[in-house]
Amino acid sequence: MKTLSLYSFLSLIFILLVVSRIIPSGFHPDSLVYMSMAADLASGNSSFWHLHFTDTLFNEFYEHPPLGIFTMALPFYIFGDTLLIDKLYGIAVTIAIAFLTFKTLSLFYTEKKHYVTLLTLFYFLAFPIVSNTIENNLLELPATLFILLSVYIYLKHIIQKTSTIMATLLFSLSLFAAFLVKGPVTLFPLALPFFYYALFSSKYRFSQLVGFYLLMMLFIFAIAFLTTLYPDAHTYLVNYFHNQIVGSISGERGGDEHFKITSQLLVDLSVITLVSLFALFLGRVPLRKIEFSKYSYLFLLIGLSGSIPLEISPRQHDYYVFPSLIFFAIFLGTLFISPIQELLQKIRFTKSVVPINLLLTLGVVIMIVMQSNTVSRYKNFYHDIETTTTTIVPKSKVFPCAMNNRDKHEFYGEIGLRANLKRYYNVEFSQNIENANYLLTTPNSLQECNVNLKHYKYIGAKEAKEFLLYEKI
Repeated sequence: MKTLSLYSFLSLIFILLVVSRIIPSGFHPDSLVYMSMAADLASGNSSFWHLHFTDTLFNEFYEHPPLGIFTMALPFYIFGDTLLIDKLYGIAVTIAIAFLTFKTLSLFYTEKKHYVTLLTLFYFLAFPIVSNTIENNLLELPATLFILLSVYIYLKHIIQKTSTIMATLLFSLSLFAAFLVKGPVTLFPLALPFFYYALFSSKYRFSQLVGFYLLMMLFIFAIAFLTTLYPDAHTYLVNYFHNQIVGSISGERGGDEHFKITSQLLVDLSVITLVSLFALFLGRVPLRKIEFSKYSYLFLLIGLSGSIPLEISPRQHDYYVFPSLIFFAIFLGTLFISPIQELLQKIRFTKSVVPINLLLTLGVVIMIVMQSNTVSRYKNFYHDIETTTTTIVPKSKVFPCAMNNRDKHEFYGEIGLRANLKRYYNVEFSQNIENANYLLTTPNSLQECNVNLKHYKYIGAKEAKEFLLYEKI
């Protein structure tokens, strides 16, 4: 019952930190693009190696390998095209990551496996970028799942003495799957056997290390060779490497910061560690209770190998570090499990967790009520277009007319408007007004666009704030 109460406590914290962010209407533009392509893939309008967003933007999509989009398409295959999938996808993948974390920690812990898992997941949620990544359905989510799976497979093989051939094959397949989600940045678990040998050379022979690497390289080369034999796969991956990898490292894709990720990671780790130490100090728990085990160092090394190499590119986004955060969280969880457990016993937390959960449940209910029928992003789009009473015909065309610089940036320089139209209505921009079913403009551009109102009927909101939507008569 105590364990169940603690899992309930963590679940309620998860709802408050993460689920509360997905209740309001509005999605991150990347999420809209990915989910639109996933829905098209599920409906048969595109294929695995021929992903498509719109005719005028990413007509041939080579920004990322295709497996991540395919994982997003799976629930569309099963349940159909519904926006609820957009809301629940990130949560479902996070639950799978949490389960794999539990299975990984169970390899080292028996009696404490639930407690160290709970503390690890608590630390994981403490990183600010985690809730943002889950909310926005970013590709780092499925990439992390496959990366963690590869680590679990290897450690299970070492600890439980499973078949080397089978373990190496599954390890290679998991890493290749991670690569097909997010590219070379996911391959950092390749260093795991070396790290394990460096820390546990007394029980892991050098010949075992070499044998595992030779088998692994054999499987990886075989998988890669079979993939490139397929012409569509070869074309896709060549274009991906040229557009994304070479362009990002060279700086062609923008960015001028090489240490943004590392500096933010140091800040987050420092804050989480200092708060933990301060809590132990207030609870008068001796710091000698902190366990500096070799397994803690192993996960620290895995996390560092997944974050530091990212600095080679000047194009930096904070969520790039997401796949390595679960390993830093495991490091912190294994480090602080004993003193935190003693602290919780001192303050009798397990006895008070039930009333705390009741208060959190009340907070969750209040939060859901307050967040319902609200909009987090693109408020003008929802007000001006979503409130229309006219059904916008799917797969139709919209001609955008924007004359001043501000409107031009909103319509053409920023992906959000087109992504919203594609995901919510499955309609696209057209460069030709003649074949467009709708015309979209703004109050500032309406007069300059010379819209002939005899040919169009206004179907937008009565008091539009930014977007004016007309249907061709």
